[in-house]
Order: sequence, then structure tokens, then C-alpha cells
Amino acid sequence: MVISKELKKLSKLFPVKLYVVGGAVRDSLLNYELSDYDLSSSLMGEEVIELLKGSEFNVTPHSLKLGTLGIKVGNTTMEYTAFRKDSYKKTGEHSPTDVQFKVDIYEDAKRRDFTINALYYDILEEKIVDPLGGLEDLKKGVIRTTRAPYEVFQEDALRILRMVRFSVSLGFEIEESTFLEARNKAHTISELAPERIREEFDKILVADTLHGIKDAHIKGIVMLVKCGAMKEIIPELLEGIGVAQPKKYHAYDVFNHMLNTVKVAPPSLRLVALLHDVGKPRSIDEEGHMTEHPYVGATMARDILMRLRCPIKEIDKICKLIAIHMYDVKCILEDSAVRVFILRNYELLEDLLKLKQADFLAHGKESGENPSVTKLRRVWGEMLVSEVPLTLKDLPVDGKTLVALNVKPNERSKMLNSLLEQGAYLGRKLTKEECISYILAN
Repeated sequence: MVISKELKKLSKLFPVKLYVVGGAVRDSLLNYELSDYDLSSSLMGEEVIELLKGSEFNVTPHSLKLGTLGIKVGNTTMEYTAFRKDSYKKTGEHSPTDVQFKVDIYEDAKRRDFTINALYYDILEEKIVDPLGGLEDLKKGVIRTTRAPYEVFQEDALRILRMVRFSVSLGFEIEESTFLEARNKAHTISELAPERIREEFDKILVADTLHGIKDAHIKGIVMLVKCGAMKEIIPELLEGIGVAQPKKYHAYDVFNHMLNTVKVAPPSLRLVALLHDVGKPRSIDEEGHMTEHPYVGATMARDILMRLRCPIKEIDKICKLIAIHMYDVKCILEDSAVRVFILRNYELLEDLLKLKQADFLAHGKESGENPSVTKLRRVWGEMLVSEVPLTLKDLPVDGKTLVALNVKPNERSKMLNSLLEQGAYLGRKLTKEECISYILAN
């Protein structure tokens, strides 16, 4: 393991052994790039603060109750945690309710989630310390809890999601009893803070980007379903399992179509790709049509994302993309109407095109570029060449013009936007004289 001069210097200040622990040790052994270091020793937080007074190392207490500190030297910040033994009184609590310090490395290792995350690197002696058999599990590619799976998942149900993430992002198998107990405890995920669920779920959606494991994100979603976790996160997705779609256009049921959309969507759009057809099962009418599914899905997605406490700006964007993702899917609308649509949605247009393309390829029946995407790109390109105004600042008139023409204050914004749409409809930039004539006529 490559250790910096600063970290070696820090370890020499400690009267006890200082260790790198957890993900950095694991990833180093797997030859992955390291992003940060977690440190640990038998010294309590207060003792480390006192030890490093007057040194080049700056210490920031994070939670002395948990023995955690930030240690910074230069531009490098490391997280330090004292050896401890944790006790939890209630599932879903992020932090232990009782903490016991002055324990040995074996007890500290047991409080961690999986054996591959309970590996320690002795900085001074330059050797791995493996209290719980993590090296063997790392060699075999196995995810195993540090103690009885019941205890580990009972303490914190988020470990079930972490189990899935580590398994798919590393390409590791889950030890049988660990997976079975995760399935037994999956219902306790509902007791977790929504923000914690969302953060871990977001990581699973981009799991393939971490170490380049092909389709890791898809395997992660499937594993969440198999272990029962998806029922507690986004149960609405499960409604699409087995729901057939017209065979002329689709090779998959609703759920697997959404899964395949995620598979081909760029990482930034995977959440909307996962939810884009969530409204199909509930929108089936008496004749078996799903015509209203974009609007039903947008409403459902808002409820889902609010439940997961996603940022409002992200929710608005995702829901709007879902609502408009079927726009002109049959390419039958006049260019004038398409230009107005582009004007109204141009800030989302690039994401919309990527979503429509992923949706198209995920039918399992198509290849190449979605004709609807081709048409939208063509019309958009023509608008740019013709310098059709897309924002109010692009108009040859502004608020002062409206004041001079005695347009009422409460009608000015509406008038300017109407001018934008008129230009988009005509497919050209209106002159100042044309704008004034339009204002006077309306």
C-alpha cells in the first residue's frame, strides 16, 4: 500500500499503532485508485487532539462521542475514528446509542459491516492486519458480515443496501447466510431516514462507473428486487413486473423495459430512466391502452421522489422529462408545433433526447437513432441557424418597450413569452417592428 510521507510522519507521532482501515485497504489490495483514507487507533478523540497540538496536523472534532475527527495536513484531510465497540437500541438509527472505547482491534473490526471492510494496514510496520478473515473473502470475491448477519443488519438496515452496492460494484458474490438474512431484514429498510436510502440508492445506480464492472447498476437493481429491498424503496416499480406491452413495439414487460432503459441511459439520467414508464400499469384503460402513462407516471414519480426527499429542483426536472418523453413519438406533428415545444422545453432538450433514445433502444425491437430524436434534432438545428429567439434576452424588444406601449404590468411577462412563441411558430427571428405590431394587435 502506498503511504504518503505526511501519513508516515503522523503515525510516528502516535504512541500506539496507527492504522489505515476499511475501503482504502480493500481497494489498494484490489489495485483500485484510492480517493481517501480512514484512520484508526486505540487513542480516543480527545487524546489525539492533545497529541497533535502544535504540530503541522490540524484537527477538527466531528463527534467526540463516537471518537471521530478530521485530520488535515496541506490539502489532504483524513477521517480518524478511535477503536470502539458499538451498541444499538433501535434499528434505523444512524449512530450507535452506546459506545465503548479502549477496546482492541478485534472488537473494533467486529463493529464494521463486512469482513472486506474490516482490514487494517499498520503504517509503521507496513503490513496488513486481518482480524476477521477479510483477506480470504477478498481473494474469493465474497461479501460476508463481520458477525452473525442477524446482528449486523439488525443494527443498521442500510447495510443491506451497502451489501448490494459492494457486491455489484466489486463483482463479488454474497455469502448465502448473509443474503438470506438481508432478505429477512429487508422490511426494516423502511425505518431508515429517506436521505440515507436515497444516497445509497444513487450510488447503486452508477455502480458500473466506480470500477468498470459491466452492468453493475443493472445487477444492483435486480438484486434489490430479489432481496426485498426494492419493495421498501420504490415499490411502484414492482407493479410493472409481468405487465405485457404490445409485441409489435416491445420485447419486454414494463419492468424489464425500464431496466433496459437504465442500462443504456447515461449515468446522469438513470433515475429518470428507471421511473419513465412507472405509470404504465396504473394507466391501462378498459381497452388495454397506456396512452396517459407519461402524466400518470410524472405524478407517481413526484410522490416517489418526495418520499425519498430528493431536492425539489431535481424532482421538477425528472417529472417534467417523464411527462414529455413521449412527445411526437410517431413524428406526425408539424414543424411549427415542434418548434414551440422546443422553445418551451429547450433547457431540458438535450436530456430529453438522450432519454427518448434510451427508451427507444430499450424496446428490444429497434436499433439506430430514434426517428423522434432525429426530427427534434433537425428542427432544433434549423432554429439555431435561423436564430430563432429561445430566451427573452434574445428578443429585439424588452420590458421598457412594453412600458412605452402602455402594456399593463401584469401582462408584460405574458406578452414577451407570447412573442417568443410567435417567433418559434414562424421559425424566424421577428424584427422590432414586427414585435411592436404584434404587441399593439394583442
